Amino acid sequence: MHLRILAALALLTAPALTTLTAAHARCADLAIVLAVDASGSINAADFSLQRLGYALAFADPQVQTALQAAGTVDVALVLWGDSEMSPQIFAWHRITGPDDAAALTASLRYIPRTVTGNTGIGRGVWAALDLLSAPGVCAMRKIINVSGDGVETWSPRARAGVPLAAARARAADLGVTINALAITQDQPGLADWYSQHLITGAQSFVIAVDGYDAFGAAIIQKLAREIAPPQLAAATAPSVPLWH
Repeated sequence: MHLRILAALALLTAPALTTLTAAHARCADLAIVLAVDASGSINAADFSLQRLGYALAFADPQVQTALQAAGTVDVALVLWGDSEMSPQIFAWHRITGPDDAAALTASLRYIPRTVTGNTGIGRGVWAALDLLSAPGVCAMRKIINVSGDGVETWSPRARAGVPLAAARARAADLGVTINALAITQDQPGLADWYSQHLITGAQSFVIAVDGYDAFGAAIIQKLAREIAPPQLAAATAPSVPLWH
């Protein structure tokens, strides 16, 4: 079991910006980056709930149905925190069927965390955009799925920071949709803030939950909605509050 875990981690954490293999030469129908808050406001237990929520979501029937309808789906992951810290980048994983989704579920369970600090959402989004615009990455639809529990705390004096407004404008220029899941237990107005300052693109939306205990169910609803082709997404009615 230990060797299997190490093998899964080695595969997941392989350099993401290398040339895609022959198996990935064909354009995907959807490329989606999971941009996950790992800043200091999220303790180890809350981070584990986020990590497990994403892992189990790809095994859920609702998400499986959306994946099947979407076609070929490429998934990558960014863990972001302080704007002064480099986000953690996890390689693209192609899903063409249930076995691929199961492999992703197994890998996501064991994501290590090395970032913390302030809430540098802009730098996290920028890293996700770098993944989506890297050589060899080709998809009909491109989405960034942000989850977090606070507003941006980037400082104008930061040496390596990227203002969220700049990252959001870049996403709009590239035709990338940004959706968000707001964990509002410490900031009740976070969903409105995300709606005004973070999301962008056609049919972009925010889902709000009031605590990490509800994260797993919410991320299933969110992924099912954004992975499904646009003509089907409207039929995916979330059971949690939704902002456009």
